[in-house]
Formats: sequence, C-alpha cells, structure tokens
Amino acid sequence: MDSKEVDVYIETARGQLEDARLAFREGRYALSSFLSALSAENATSALLIKLGAQPSRKHKNSLVLYRITPSVAQELQPILTELIDSLRFLEPHITMSRYPIRRGPELLPPDRFYTKEIAERCLSLAEYVLEGCIRGISLASGRE
Repeated sequence: MDSKEVDVYIETARGQLEDARLAFREGRYALSSFLSALSAENATSALLIKLGAQPSRKHKNSLVLYRITPSVAQELQPILTELIDSLRFLEPHITMSRYPIRRGPELLPPDRFYTKEIAERCLSLAEYVLEGCIRGISLASGRE
C-alpha cells in the first residue's frame, strides 16, 4: 500500500473532476461525462490500492470492488457497495463518450448524444465517488 501512489491517484481524480466541471460549464457534455467517469475510476483505483487490491485495467473497478467487498472490514462494506452502484453508471461513459454511438439507424457523434442531464448525473456521481473513496481511504488508514 504505497500512500504516495494513493495520493497521486486522488490528486488526479480531483483534477479530472475540476476539468469535468469546466467542460460542463462550456456545454461540452460528452467531455464532461468522460472526465467525470475517469475521475471516479482514478478515485476508486486509489481506494483499491489502499486496500491492497489491483485496480482494473479494463475500466471495471466496480467488479474489483464487488469481489473484495466480503473480505474488507465491515465498516467499509457499505461504502464499497454504494461506490459499486455509482461506478456501474459511470464506467460505460469512459468508452461511450469517445466513439460514435448508434441510436437506431442513426450514428451520432458523442457530442450530439450526451445531454446536460446525462453530464450532470455523471458529475454528481463522480463527486460522490471521490468523497466516498476519500472516506474509505481514511477508514482503511485507521486500521493499519
């Protein structure tokens, strides 16, 4: 559990969340959603590292969290469960926001698919994930 590595992942997540907010204010909803999802991924990577687990290399930290939840301290389990739910919504946006999206017969660029509402939800969940990860890291630190 390298605490410097954990700190760098958290700092990265914070920066990406701030960039997501900037993109949102500029009406760049696909970019905001992408950055929000990346922020959540980096925050959960920090938590996973703190817990001694290896983050996913395939944008699926929710699966890693799900697998380790039964083996972590009981007070961490509800936090991990809530994070998993948020990540299940966010993780698909890491790829969806970068490539054309098929809607029926039409192929849309991400900027035409992503709405203010989707980006707002991504931002809100990413903020929640970052806070939850920081809380989880703090709890895990108290147990060392």
